[in-house]
Amino acid sequence: MLVTPVDAFNNMNNINTHTLQRNHLSTGNILSRSVVHRLQYNNVQPPSTRRQVVHLHLSMSSTEISDESNSNKSKSKRSTIFTAATLGLLALTSTSTIANAAKKVATTAAVSETTLILPTIPRLALVCILPTLLGYYKSEYGVSYGYGTAMAASSALILSSIANSVGLPLLPGIKEALMSLKSFQTAGVASSLATTLNNLQALLPTSLPAFHAFALFFYGTRLNLFLFYREVFLARFRAMRERIEERAKKQGGRLKRTPFLLSCAFLYFCMMTPLLITSKLCHGMSMSGPAVLSLSSGAVPILEHALRSTVVIALLGFLLGAFGDLNKTIGKAIQGEDALITGGIFRFFRHPNYTGEVIGWLSSMLSGFLAVILKTVKLSAEGGTTGGCLSLWKSMAPYLLLSVMGATGISFVLATATTGLEFRQKEKYGDTTEYQNWIKKSWVGFKMAPKQDSSSGGADNNNEEDEA
Repeated sequence: MLVTPVDAFNNMNNINTHTLQRNHLSTGNILSRSVVHRLQYNNVQPPSTRRQVVHLHLSMSSTEISDESNSNKSKSKRSTIFTAATLGLLALTSTSTIANAAKKVATTAAVSETTLILPTIPRLALVCILPTLLGYYKSEYGVSYGYGTAMAASSALILSSIANSVGLPLLPGIKEALMSLKSFQTAGVASSLATTLNNLQALLPTSLPAFHAFALFFYGTRLNLFLFYREVFLARFRAMRERIEERAKKQGGRLKRTPFLLSCAFLYFCMMTPLLITSKLCHGMSMSGPAVLSLSSGAVPILEHALRSTVVIALLGFLLGAFGDLNKTIGKAIQGEDALITGGIFRFFRHPNYTGEVIGWLSSMLSGFLAVILKTVKLSAEGGTTGGCLSLWKSMAPYLLLSVMGATGISFVLATATTGLEFRQKEKYGDTTEYQNWIKKSWVGFKMAPKQDSSSGGADNNNEEDEA
């Protein structure tokens, strides 16, 4: 609730009203009563009304003095003049003071409610670079843990900024949970994490940028957990990591990996920029809208609906990738490492992990473009000039360019991985009836032109030597 200067005077009024209204028949008390009423009316009346109040009290003073005694007329005149002068000074000083205080409080409250302070570009770039440097330790880590951590950390920073701007902080609960964990207070950990989850649950439906940030955070966190699981529990992936490391060492020392690692970090930053666009332009936009839309609804509701759909599709794409990894892991655990997994989600997608990621990143990029288009339409509807709309596109052009570079780059990596895995599956299972029937009914997804020596690679969650 906005605190106005009225509250600052309330305590004073309550005290003065009882103190100053004793012995109200004397000339001094007439002035006191006028001052009390002046303080009360000054908080709620405009200047013109306050002048009327001053004149009203002057009239009351004159009436009461004449009723008291005709012999005190000269004394009453002096008292009346003194009263008028005092009230005039009060009106001048209190009006300006209250107006300035009210303006300051209102401005501060408005800024605190609407301002979104996003992480700086250098800070986000650093968050994308630091995890990628794990590639100096193990070459494969730069495109696995580095990839997942960069996405999770950068989106978490933006998500936290959005949450703080609407009064639903996420990090304090996590910090309290860590402190409770340090002191072995399990109840405190549960309570703090519950606070964070409750705030997140309240935030996501009410903020489209927060939902977008959560989709990217989910992807990065889920990827890291999956990578950790398979490295700890699946020996073949540890062996694969060591083979990659041996090849990297043959190419030279660790410092020679620098250009590759920096290019990976740049790619991760580009993939995060659509989230920056939606956060800058769509702060305050919720995930809920009209249930039914028509062409007569206007361009703004239609664009808002399309923007909401793209961020939902992005999350669904990442979920598809997650289900694909889970489906394959469980299937190979049951049927054996050499089994061809064709059930579950693989009945429809031959490579759901790669396909889901491509859908997710392309949808994320599209949300950035829709956010700029939506803002342009709103500016035009509000009477904005052509120059203002062009200025918006000019300011967003670098972000849009980076978004295209990020989506194109990761799509190329994933399509190359799909092509390599498709080649190895055909080579291993091509003569079986199961494989031939499977490829007729399932979608291969996004892939490059086939090559006989193709092998998947790059920043993907199954890496460059994943088995079928």
